[in-house]
This record gives sequence, structure tokens and C-alpha cells, in this order.
Amino acid sequence: MPRLFPTHLPVARAACVILAGAMLVACTTPIRTVDRPTGPLPWTAAIGRLDAEDGSCSATLIKPDVILTASHCLYGRGNQARITDFSFTPALDVGRERLKPVKVTEVIAMGWPITPDSSGKLRGAPKDDWAALRISPPVDFVTPLKVEKINVDGIYKRMTKGATLSHAGYGVYGAFSGKRLQMRENCKLIRDAEEILETGHDVIVNSCDVIPGDSGGPIVLTDPSGEHLVVGVVTNFWGAHGGKDFSSFGPASVYFADKVGSSATTTSAQ
Repeated sequence: MPRLFPTHLPVARAACVILAGAMLVACTTPIRTVDRPTGPLPWTAAIGRLDAEDGSCSATLIKPDVILTASHCLYGRGNQARITDFSFTPALDVGRERLKPVKVTEVIAMGWPITPDSSGKLRGAPKDDWAALRISPPVDFVTPLKVEKINVDGIYKRMTKGATLSHAGYGVYGAFSGKRLQMRENCKLIRDAEEILETGHDVIVNSCDVIPGDSGGPIVLTDPSGEHLVVGVVTNFWGAHGGKDFSSFGPASVYFADKVGSSATTTSAQ
């Protein structure tokens, strides 16, 4: 997907417009590109954008030098399907500072094999649509999100005890989009047999929608204590229940938690 706006904004003086009578002041300040942030960052800073020449996906920092995304994000288009050169920018939607992107240097593990068919389309079950990538230099100023090994039944049990499900990504929906983190909160699990048969067991089918560019973003379980844990990866969407409801899905972490590095992983009691 082509870029719709420049990465770096021109340096300019802060501009303020005062609307007389309305007492409304709107100020715009230039976005600065920096190596490190000058202030504290929210937990969502670990969710960033994964960029290639022909488009973008979303990804999550799970260790200072490891990000989690979707396998299908690694391929080019058409019959030239391949792993392409990528960069990752964390905390893209935080304040007026833009962190410099870091390079993806290695595929650590991925669910789908690199075997596209002659049409360039990938064949594989949703449960395998995940990938862990090495980045350099490490991002040591953003707190990584923990990956919890859990299946769909475990997620459901936790939700009955007050946990909430959400997912996030840098979806592209029009001009000047793609730089705003879209948080979909209070997602509901869809546990119909029909849906499970279509996506496979332990694929998180939920009621929240996604848009292109959200792929690779985290599916997050937030405990009543406020802890945010990665329990899945956003991969796709469809019209569920015969098109009456719009839903999205992605593999539960039970498929990949053990393969992304034990220091980033906690194990759920389920």
C-alpha cells in the first residue's frame, strides 16, 4: 500500500490560531524525530508500525530486540512473494516526538512456511499466521508487552472473572491515517461451532473490526488488576454469522508463546 503522507514533517514555528469570541485556541507544533523519548511513555508505546516499501502492518515489542507480528505481513505481492526489508517504529502515536525506526534483521520463528503458490497467494491456517522478528538496535526505552501462553478456553474463563479483550493496530483508512493507533476495546469472543470450524481450534474470533494495516497487531487481555498481556495476533476479518456481524480473528498465543523466547513469556494457569 503506497504511503499517503511524508514521514518527516518540515520544521516550522509553532502556529496558534485564536478564534475571537469563541475563546478557542488551536496550536500546532512540529513533530520532532528523536533517538529517544524525552518523557514517559504509555503501555501502548510497545505497539508500533512495521513498514516495507509496498505497505505496512502492525507489530508489538515483546523483548527489547524482538517484535511479534503476522506471518502474512512478511510477503511481497503477486507472484514475487518473499520476505521483504522492514523497519519498525514504536510509540508512533505518542506526543509530538517521532522515534527513529529500527531495522528488522532476522526472522526468529514464524508459523507459515515461505512456500507461496504460483499465484503469490499464501496457503495456511489462521493458527499459523504469526512471526517473531529480530530488530536492531534494541529498543531499551520502551517497556515490552508480555506474551501469555493461553488458549481460547483460558481467555474465556479469564473474561468471566472480569478480564477484557481488545486489539490494536495502525490501520490505514484514508489520507493522513496510519499514524494513529486504533484501539478496539471490550471485544466479545465468538465461540460458535461454525466459526471454529472455519478458522481452526484456538483461533481468537472476536466481535471487533479491523482495517488494512491492523494485521500483526496484538490481541490483548487486560486483567482487572490492569495488567496488559498479549494473548494473540490480529490476522484477518470477515462477516461472521452469515454476514450479520463483523468480526476479526487471529491465532491464540498457545501456538507461538514457547517459540518467541522464554524471557518474554508468562504461562497462564488457565
